[in-house]
Amino acid sequence: MKKFWMLSAVFVTSFGRVAFGQATPVNAMCPIGKEPIVASAGTVEYKGLTIGLCCPGCGEQFLSWDEARKDEFVALARAKREPGQEQHGANAEKQPETGAAADAEPWTDLYTLGTCPISGRKLGSMGDPVVKRYDGREVRFCCSGCIERFEADPAAAWKKVDEAMIKDQRPFYPLETCVVSDEPLKEDGRDVAAEVVFNNRLVRLCCRSCVKEFRADPRALMKKLDKAAADAQRKDYPLTTCIVAGGELGSMGEPSEMVVAGRLLRFCCASCHPKVKADPLRYLRIIDEAWRAKGRYLPERAADEPARENRKSD
Repeated sequence: MKKFWMLSAVFVTSFGRVAFGQATPVNAMCPIGKEPIVASAGTVEYKGLTIGLCCPGCGEQFLSWDEARKDEFVALARAKREPGQEQHGANAEKQPETGAAADAEPWTDLYTLGTCPISGRKLGSMGDPVVKRYDGREVRFCCSGCIERFEADPAAAWKKVDEAMIKDQRPFYPLETCVVSDEPLKEDGRDVAAEVVFNNRLVRLCCRSCVKEFRADPRALMKKLDKAAADAQRKDYPLTTCIVAGGELGSMGEPSEMVVAGRLLRFCCASCHPKVKADPLRYLRIIDEAWRAKGRYLPERAADEPARENRKSD
């Protein structure tokens, strides 16, 4: 009897307990992630109601809320006014699209620098960053006041952003050959790569002719680059848990993956991806710290820069 009570104490808290999907969830949006619920993430039970989740780790967090907060969420769920529905609308219960449908969407990569490109202030130091897109490239500012200054001289602003992104992503670059021609990026031990930033991603090419060829079909070549990055980092990947939810990788089937700023990120499920897209820097810091603990993919030192022959192309 004592053993049973101890086991129950693990699963029951604040009128809630772990459930196993036997009833239809009262909610469409996860109370923690504010993303559409996913059947494979499991559910928790609260006062006889089933609460759906977007990730396995969200159940414990929900049950840790005080009773008033949980009751408020249930009331909003019943009224179909849960947090997150404003962004997802009628698509709240749809899964992330893949395949041809996903390929048809406008493609860009996230802004992954930690500072505003104009003021140099740390993003988040003045409230939520202001996100803008220019020709498919995302930029995040510390405040709306910096947008006008950015747009007043975009060439200079982009040059500054590109230089920072090249330095940040170069240690993770997976190929020693041109992604277009497969020609080597070194001659007689010298780095001769033409470096471009395309939609916030570093691409290293052997010559300017390949830059033009790359721009003609960037999506296919970026997939090739992402695969190379994932293959290079997967074997010694430094985390055994989902970088977002914290659950063991493989606990929900084959881990989901995405490449951000040249880094492989692994998840318990694809429903964790939107959280990285909302706050990429938070998760890049986690993976960078994990790699540094293994002595891998260390940041470049400023003293190394003059020794490189860097032929950067716009």
